[in-house]
Amino acid sequence: SIFPSFGQKISLEALERSAATLVIVFYYITYINNIITFPARNCMRSNPPTMTTEYIHNFLLYLHKNAWTIILILFFGYLCKIYFVEPFLSEYQAKQSYKDATNPDRVAVLTPDMRRVRAKQQEIAMQRAIDAAEERRKKMAEEKLRKRVKSPEEERWERL
Repeated sequence: SIFPSFGQKISLEALERSAATLVIVFYYITYINNIITFPARNCMRSNPPTMTTEYIHNFLLYLHKNAWTIILILFFGYLCKIYFVEPFLSEYQAKQSYKDATNPDRVAVLTPDMRRVRAKQQEIAMQRAIDAAEERRKKMAEEKLRKRVKSPEEERWERL
């Protein structure tokens, strides 16, 4: 992408791409300014500019005069956001989350619910263990019966 994502350290290549993109944007703004104002320069005597074209012309002149200042302000604002504001906000949110999670009033309300849920989970786990032990006993009995060697007398009685 043209701009690095939030929280990502800015590499020199990303910085160059961002700066080049901003320069291209201001170049096109200047180009559009020339397209808009060129007919107005030639026809100023016959057709006075309307209020809208006057505002657009003044806005583009302002951008043209202050382009590098705007680029630098945006760049340093972005750097401040990445290196100062976002780490501060994430640290503040983590502290708030911990403070809320350890609030005695909240813990007192949630503790009975937590105990009830854990007791239910323990009951379910015990039932699963009992079922698994019963299943294991059945399988071992079947395996033992399958592996059992029959005496010749038993084999004779089975054939009859």
